[in-house]
Amino acid sequence: MSDQDGFAIPSLPSKKQQSPPSFPPLKYEKPTWSSEAIFDYKIEMLKGGLSVETAIGPKKEFVTIGRLPICDIQMEHQSISRYHAVIQFNQDGDAFIYDLDSAHGTKLNKKQVSPREYIPLKPGDQLKFGESTRVCIFESQKPYDPEEEMEERRKRILQERLAKAKAEAGEQEEDEGASWGFGEDAEEEEEEEEEEETEQRGKSGDASLINIEAEKMALEDAIKQKNTELKIRVLVKKIEEKKAEEEEKKAEGEEDLDSYMNRISKNNTSNSKSLFALQKELTELKKVTAIYSIFYVSNVMCIRITRGSLSWWN
Repeated sequence: MSDQDGFAIPSLPSKKQQSPPSFPPLKYEKPTWSSEAIFDYKIEMLKGGLSVETAIGPKKEFVTIGRLPICDIQMEHQSISRYHAVIQFNQDGDAFIYDLDSAHGTKLNKKQVSPREYIPLKPGDQLKFGESTRVCIFESQKPYDPEEEMEERRKRILQERLAKAKAEAGEQEEDEGASWGFGEDAEEEEEEEEEEETEQRGKSGDASLINIEAEKMALEDAIKQKNTELKIRVLVKKIEEKKAEEEEKKAEGEEDLDSYMNRISKNNTSNSKSLFALQKELTELKKVTAIYSIFYVSNVMCIRITRGSLSWWN
């Protein structure tokens, strides 16, 4: 360009288009049961016991947590990985924490979680990422039944302990029948004996703990079963009385109108249950006592197995 006098007018330099920053790909594939979050949820961050920030969770199938700005919940502590963890949801609105094999790990309620595993999240659970001192409280509007959760957890723990006790008992039997071969140097034998004693002490402690827990649960199940059986006896008595009452009514035959109306009025004002309702309640109680009986037998089996393991180890 030039003006009328022939001087060239410099043009403004063209602005370079800034390309968006590139981030590494997220190495995560959502599971087949993945579904968008159906309940509102949030993560409250505490530092020194004080709330410093609250992150409202987006309605997505999964939420990323990490140091990168692209993460749904960004945390800037240097010990936190770029993609650190994921909160995954299912069709029922349940949440799961999933550590992406981060460098410094993730803790749930002060316990380290295994990487690449889905761990259930409940309202009020505490999360810590890396070496950050911030405590993240997970909150959700999904209804939570702690009694149901405790019963499921109890069943799972009992099954795991039974399996562990049986496996250790089998290993002990194999060890007792094994041939240790020819003698070796005295130093190597001493080291092996020390290692074996240490391992046996650890196993003995584990078995003792399993035995104590199993005895405690067996006692609880026995008490619950006894209370349920007492309720069953009371119901059986009520059912027998109700049947006798109906038989008397059938035997009375015809009655005058006044007495009939008086009986109807009394039945309507009373809180007694019908025979059908009592029989239905009895059926449910019998199911409950059968379940407690199974739990009790399982705990007794666990106690016997662990006691046998203790006698072997000691």
